[in-house]
Amino acid sequence: MNDTEVLIIGGGISGLSTASWLAQLGIEVELWEANSRTGGKIRSRKDNGYLTEQAAGILMNFRPQIDHLIDSLDLNESKSPRSKTLRRHIIHQGALTEMPMTIPGIMTSSLWSRQTKLHLATECLIPRRKKAHESVSEFIERRFGREILEKAIDPFIAGTLASDPNQADAAAVLPRLTALESRYGSITVGILIHKILKRRRVNNADTFSFKNGMQTLTDALSDSPNIDIRRNHKAVTIEKTKTGWCATATTFSGERTIRCKHLVLSTPADISAALMATIDKTISDQLKSIEYAPLAIVHYGFDQSQIKHPLNGSGFLIPGGEKYAFNGNLWMSTLFNHRAPDGKVLMTSYMGGARRSEQVGWRDEKLHQTLQQNLKQLLGIKGEAEYQRIDRHQQGLPLYHGAYQKKMEQLKKGLESWQGLHLAANYLGGVSVRERIFQGLQTADRISLTLGSQKKVYLPEQQEGLLST
Repeated sequence: MNDTEVLIIGGGISGLSTASWLAQLGIEVELWEANSRTGGKIRSRKDNGYLTEQAAGILMNFRPQIDHLIDSLDLNESKSPRSKTLRRHIIHQGALTEMPMTIPGIMTSSLWSRQTKLHLATECLIPRRKKAHESVSEFIERRFGREILEKAIDPFIAGTLASDPNQADAAAVLPRLTALESRYGSITVGILIHKILKRRRVNNADTFSFKNGMQTLTDALSDSPNIDIRRNHKAVTIEKTKTGWCATATTFSGERTIRCKHLVLSTPADISAALMATIDKTISDQLKSIEYAPLAIVHYGFDQSQIKHPLNGSGFLIPGGEKYAFNGNLWMSTLFNHRAPDGKVLMTSYMGGARRSEQVGWRDEKLHQTLQQNLKQLLGIKGEAEYQRIDRHQQGLPLYHGAYQKKMEQLKKGLESWQGLHLAANYLGGVSVRERIFQGLQTADRISLTLGSQKKVYLPEQQEGLLST
């Protein structure tokens, strides 16, 4: 039986980030991954000159801690920045419409009614919420009006988070917006104060990918020194011991058991629930109750001459009230260089999610026929895609539905009874790559302090910004 200070079960972005931060502190860490490769859903593929992403394709960062990690991994030269001049669009009344991204732009745009503009101008007069829990729809409609909800927030929640704004917990999904209301009584006032004090680069987030795709990041994390990564190690049992924890995995060579002072479960909720079943039924049941939205990510490559629209933007999102059968579309070859061969374009569409979960089970032919018909109407596409691929995820993204924030607080409280046990996964604290890295840092710092180390990799946090995913 081997020993280590920290054992991490799960080699996705959450587990890898936690391991990398721990290694920077000089803490011994072993990581188990059930599959033959690390990185979880993040995977970059190059086929016929097209560079596509199986899951996350963009890192939007405003945290100095992520800058620190990228620098420590020597990845600055590998970054592929997004153009800062790209337009953003939504579908409005069946057509592609540019979405203004500034307050002056909103106030002069014909996209918004006079009533909505007045609502925005007087947001600072709206009282704080009285309910203990609000959905995203309730929160946004109360503070900004229904039109902002339907045209801006609804497509963001459905397209980016695969969620339903009528069910999503505002405090969990939009934590910085709800925090601004709680602290300042007004989101507008909070933004102005932050701007004056220059506490965060809220409106100048560094949005980028990597020249060879997002897998560059997970590969670099996997290659971090001082991390003992064991692939094809499927955890089957965990036990509490007098001095820490004991875990057993099945491997190609038989079972392997290890003792550790700290155990980090960085697996999907259902897998962590199964491991916790014999340890703490309440925690196990809470984990079982976490739902996931299935997703289908569809990649198309076209010759530039096939598309009438100039694709002079980042892509578009689709409000729930529109007739189209998908959630959004990113113009990847416009966003980043070297995503398609010369004279070609690459676009990625998102189907399924909480509202259309049945689509993930559609046959390839039906899915392609439906999606390409929609895209032809919107972008003036002629002919068929020369390149096409579908990535299906039955457990795409966790759904922060209901009083989710309260549920997570109860879950964290339950963990306090189990010294040395930690959860680090995308059902806690945000689904974005940025928040996964940041949660890994927080977990690493807690473990370091418990082990008696005075070292911290945590950089002084500035005031909370507004971006929530």
